[in-house]
Amino acid sequence: MPTHPSIPDLKTLKDIYQSQQTYTRVTPLIPCDELGEKVQGKVFVKAESLQKTGAFKFRGALYRLLQLSEQEKSRGVVAYSSGNFARGLAAAGEILGIDIHLVMPVDAPKNKIENARSHGAEIKLCHDSEPSREEAAATQAAQLAQQHGYSLLHPFDDEILIAGQSAVAVELSEQLEQLGETCHYLLCPTGGGSLVAGSSMVFNTSHYPDTRIIAIEPSGFDGMTLSIKEGYRTRANGRPTSSCDALQALSPGKANFAIVEDSEVTGLAVDEAFVNEGIRFAAQNLKLILEPSGAIGLGAMLQNPEKFRGKTTVVIVSGGNIDIEKYVDIIH
Repeated sequence: MPTHPSIPDLKTLKDIYQSQQTYTRVTPLIPCDELGEKVQGKVFVKAESLQKTGAFKFRGALYRLLQLSEQEKSRGVVAYSSGNFARGLAAAGEILGIDIHLVMPVDAPKNKIENARSHGAEIKLCHDSEPSREEAAATQAAQLAQQHGYSLLHPFDDEILIAGQSAVAVELSEQLEQLGETCHYLLCPTGGGSLVAGSSMVFNTSHYPDTRIIAIEPSGFDGMTLSIKEGYRTRANGRPTSSCDALQALSPGKANFAIVEDSEVTGLAVDEAFVNEGIRFAAQNLKLILEPSGAIGLGAMLQNPEKFRGKTTVVIVSGGNIDIEKYVDIIH
């Protein structure tokens, strides 16, 4: 059985959100009438693609660095990431004056590598992909930490980081309250699980009994969905390939799954064709540029409209960092 992390109370989570406010951006909650008509319900889109660095990951990365000791800050930190956490951590390090070292898979999107480098981070590319690209990069990051004395940070399996990512849901809850809206379904793009775990800290049944959270994953990379069904952490097969580079963890993080396991989160896998349809839908109807990982929640609704019929659904679109050439190919 997993060790269950202590989950901060709602006041603490709101304090964590407030501690980030100097640095982060309030992202809009956008009504989406076009998708609402398709599902015969009400739909809102939480546009985390408009967060600083183009993804929600900046929130958790910033909060994690703020919690380091002065000694840890002076040593610098190292982490692995396929992109959005890398850029978020690099930007946060630049703001706080902390040296950031990153290991990124060699096949990570070029714009994500260059964006992280533009914030002053030192980038090392990982050419290995066994047993998976993420695990190979994680091993290389751990070796660098040992060799140079850097503080080793995990991009998702970290209780402090997860608490930092809960800021998305805290902000969303305040926006819904201002609108007088109740959320029946909250759709969270899920790789290792920091966003869905952080969201479940806020939108749990004791605070929001009418809300159910769904972990949205690419088909073949649905480790969280499979783990929820089995009742223990298990592993997806990683096939077929997916364009959702930020959601390619084959298994959820230990802390992430332990938090989710104590909630009523369910999972849903989305096929590649509907991920691309979500990107096109966002461009046409929301005027948002989304990467595949950011658009997967829209894809879930387009693939399964009957599931959301007559309900109020909030979709977190988690990132917008996509190579422009790839974007043009998808929306053409």
